[in-house]
Amino acid sequence: MEKSTRERLIRSDIWVRALYMVLFAIAFGLTRVIIVFVVIFQFLSVLFTGRANEPLLQFGKNLCVFIFEILEFQTFNTEQRPFPFSPWPDEEPGGEEWIDGAFFDTDIEDEIAEEEAVAKVVEVVVEEKVEEEAETDEATEDSADTKESDDKKDGAATKKSAAKKDSAGTKKK
Repeated sequence: MEKSTRERLIRSDIWVRALYMVLFAIAFGLTRVIIVFVVIFQFLSVLFTGRANEPLLQFGKNLCVFIFEILEFQTFNTEQRPFPFSPWPDEEPGGEEWIDGAFFDTDIEDEIAEEEAVAKVVEVVVEEKVEEEAETDEATEDSADTKESDDKKDGAATKKSAAKKDSAGTKKK
């Protein structure tokens, strides 16, 4: 083995970093579980109250930053070790539209307006269809009346024709 490789293998700082990487990998796994609970609780909060839980919103934001710091350390993008070796992240949460419930109210108003517009369109289409069917029924009745009239005329003509044939047949005898 080369001397430089052997020196790297016995350096204590790389092994200490490996130990921290294992510990932060465990912390990363725990934070994923915590994030799932935050997501579920926040969803239920918005569902039932129409707004996000502000303290949980801030905690979720800080937990995301903590996860980002872990991943940066794990991928050798920084030597700064995450919490508890540095301060807990203290970021301002986003999601302002969820805090005051404006997002939820706007969605309901938009949905109501959309449903009313759809109802009007459906009403117009149904009215047009009813009028069209009424016109078709009238045309069918007129056609039936005309056909009856034609049948009567044809029937009368057939009777006259038959009568003529009978009279012609009797004259020949």
